[in-house]
Amino acid sequence: MSSKGGGTALSRRNYRLAPDTDKPKVAGIVHEKLLSDYLHHVFPPSNKHSAPSAAFRKNLTFQDLGAHLERLLCEGEPGEDTRDQTVEGRLGPPTVVLDHTSGFEGLLFVDDDLLGVIGHSNFSSIRATTCVFKGKWVYEVLISSQGLMQIGWCTLNCRFNQEEGVGDTPDSYAYDGNRVRKWNVTTTNYGKSWAAGDIVSCLIDLDEGTITFCLNGQSLGTAFSNIKMGPGIAYFPAISLSFKESVAFNFGSRPLRYPLQAYMPLQSPPTADLAKAHRLLGYIKNVLSTSIDTQEGKLVQKDSSSWQLHGEPTVLVTLAHIFNYFAPLMCKVYLVEDVLMNFLLGILEGGGSVDEHPLIQQLLDLFWLLMEDYEVNECLKQLMMSLLRAYRFSPIIPDLGFQIHYLRLTTAILRHEKSRKYLLSNVLYPFCHTEHYI
Repeated sequence: MSSKGGGTALSRRNYRLAPDTDKPKVAGIVHEKLLSDYLHHVFPPSNKHSAPSAAFRKNLTFQDLGAHLERLLCEGEPGEDTRDQTVEGRLGPPTVVLDHTSGFEGLLFVDDDLLGVIGHSNFSSIRATTCVFKGKWVYEVLISSQGLMQIGWCTLNCRFNQEEGVGDTPDSYAYDGNRVRKWNVTTTNYGKSWAAGDIVSCLIDLDEGTITFCLNGQSLGTAFSNIKMGPGIAYFPAISLSFKESVAFNFGSRPLRYPLQAYMPLQSPPTADLAKAHRLLGYIKNVLSTSIDTQEGKLVQKDSSSWQLHGEPTVLVTLAHIFNYFAPLMCKVYLVEDVLMNFLLGILEGGGSVDEHPLIQQLLDLFWLLMEDYEVNECLKQLMMSLLRAYRFSPIIPDLGFQIHYLRLTTAILRHEKSRKYLLSNVLYPFCHTEHYI
């Protein structure tokens, strides 16, 4: 691959572990003042601090760039007290999954990530590991099959069996899109019919005592009012499903497809890492849109879509510093989906054929050059799974616009030889043979 050429010696994997005295002495590649201007342009101060004029700001070199970048990334980070604070109104571990040890009835197949489930008996039930007793909360269910299922909320006191599930006991409430009904001991007509590929949002308002469901972001109206509340009452996300029916839950480990401003996901988003990833992506964009004219001694703004990885040492060492922080973040599914996938989709938004957007190929070259193998492998795996999930669980409109959008990025990634070989060998080919694919 072309990216493995002359720039390899300055790759992050060689550069980041070296002490300052051993790092490549690259300050002389361009004029010292021009290099400082370039680095200040790529790494501007945050909006909280006004940028000092060029005449008075401190000279910046590669030798002190690491400390400078560390300071920028630490700005606005929550303190230890805030980071460890328990979220009010919920009980349970920070990471929310299905309770496969004690919170189930019947026979079920649960995915390795403990978020996907398939019913394997007449009527099986399972709840999550976290409950809520105050505030407004939401989780999403990705419908993989359209059969008999009852999705909603239950308390710890609910006891289910092969005939009775969520919604069949006094303190459980459910929506059944197969029969288009709501359940709380008795049943009445409610909502719309669901289909495979739909997303059900389950909302509970424990300030007002109501439960509401949404289908693909559209509210179906308040399903239950005056639900039981008070001391000792807390509600778990729960589902009952018949044989071979399958769904996947999103409690907040990934961005919600249909977020609601007043409602919180049961699993808090990684706010600090998210802010850091967006800031680092901004630095990468600055590199892509800026070139150094050494003849004229000035910086030149350019269209980032035409950027190419030529192996200039100044650019590579700058990117190595960025990827020292960016690469570990790109192993986390939430950040891959919210930051990286949306960035790559934005590149293709201008239309045209995939071949008209070579920047994606250049960026993948950059990933393989500056990320450790295990990092780029995990990043590509999460990126591809997010694209497949987005393709499958997007609304179907006449021109299939959403599906085409995700397919174009998938095609662009698979045009990259090294990425394609890894994905076909380790992600896509085994994945095609699994029955439950979330």
